[in-house]
Amino acid sequence: MPSVTHDDAPLLADLMPWSVAPPRLGRGWPAAPDAASLKARWDALVKAEGPDREALFRPTRSRTPHTAVGQLPGQDGGTERLARATGPCPEPVRVLSGPFDEQWLIPDQRLIDAPRPELWRVADDRQIFAVETAGEGPPLLVTSLFPVLRTGRIRPLYRRPDATEPNLTPGLTDHLAARLGLEVSPVDVLAWATAVTRPSPDGLAVPLTADPDTWQRGVALGRRMLWLMRRDGERP
Repeated sequence: MPSVTHDDAPLLADLMPWSVAPPRLGRGWPAAPDAASLKARWDALVKAEGPDREALFRPTRSRTPHTAVGQLPGQDGGTERLARATGPCPEPVRVLSGPFDEQWLIPDQRLIDAPRPELWRVADDRQIFAVETAGEGPPLLVTSLFPVLRTGRIRPLYRRPDATEPNLTPGLTDHLAARLGLEVSPVDVLAWATAVTRPSPDGLAVPLTADPDTWQRGVALGRRMLWLMRRDGERP
């Protein structure tokens, strides 16, 4: 696609202001490539007693078998302390644990040191998470799965479930629509950002354009990238 100027480009943080730090699991066993392994691990945990259960759990300063926490939003994890838990494994969910690395996770707040409930609250089948990365590869990853990558900030496209209240600077889509003479949706903005975002000394920069043709080609490329990265059957 044609190049766009990086001079005075706004930061992604200016365009998508709400962000959350990445979750921190604190222990590796609640995640696995398949759900059956997780259920087997859970069964082994609840069958163990006393010190054996604690050893299997792998306590940290944030979580021990005696930690009392509530359920994650939208999930069915229990609320009794794990030291006394006897019930079945909460139903595992698919998550993104690395670039193009899909895993399964037991979505139980008792198992996760820093689960970020605010992200779970807005996670549904219409949400798209933009994940800032570091190092090689694209500076921005997008996923429809719950992201548990240990990378940079996570920016949901929507602040509320059911794709309501876009996480965009107020008036941004109207401003771009007037500037370009085109209809601009929240997904268009994310697609453009996915295609053109580049690292800068101050963060991730998103150069904009006033040329409708450049915008349309950038959005088309970005939508294709969204489709490839999400791999969920959604059309670009």
